[in-house]
Amino acid sequence: MFPTGFPPNTHPVVVSTGYQNDIRMGNLQIEALLSASVYIPYTDYLRDGRTPFQTALQNYIGGDNEDEIRAFIESLIPAGVGTIGGSTIFPATFDPEDNAYAPIASNPNQFTARVQQVIIPNPLSGPEVKPEAFDLTFSSTSAPLYTQKTFTRLINQPIILNNLLLCQRNLYYFNESFAEPQLRTGDVTVYAPPAGALPRQIAGRYTGQGGFSASGQMVGYFQESCASAAAKTDPAALG
Repeated sequence: MFPTGFPPNTHPVVVSTGYQNDIRMGNLQIEALLSASVYIPYTDYLRDGRTPFQTALQNYIGGDNEDEIRAFIESLIPAGVGTIGGSTIFPATFDPEDNAYAPIASNPNQFTARVQQVIIPNPLSGPEVKPEAFDLTFSSTSAPLYTQKTFTRLINQPIILNNLLLCQRNLYYFNESFAEPQLRTGDVTVYAPPAGALPRQIAGRYTGQGGFSASGQMVGYFQESCASAAAKTDPAALG
């Protein structure tokens, strides 16, 4: 999993941004949304020492729209549906506002992404409350810290829902010709959040981190027991 090992007395944290299109949530179909998350993988929920789960620290979602108010409104329905389903999701604004990340103007070989949680939206007259959640700066690398399999095994672990009784499988597949997987290296800045959000111990700047980007297909499943979710995880998604 970690070819060069993992620093002692530390634990992996997965910070991600994404652009989702053709989203289907039951009878609800959404053209596109932006999403971001901070997860703790390898949570030993079953206490068996061998079955990994993810704990979601924070999920963010935002509309794919230059109009910030409209983008905020577009994010409310899926955020509400997700929260009712057991995954707390907060509306957010994203930079870029129409992609998972964008090249830096001064260096097109470097990329960046920025996420701000929307607490009070008011871009026209202010004031608005939009604390920074996190930002990413990265580039491709010929000497990656981890392999693609590292990341597919991290992000495809079942997610423990907020009720702590059920889990959910959101499986990502990168086996299509359009996947264009790239291993990355870069920096992550996680900001001290408002009360009730991320644990403040996670806030900080983390340099020289390993990363992965690709276009894929996500297949989500209904809530189920955590033991069932682990047993039904598709090995094809793990790489």
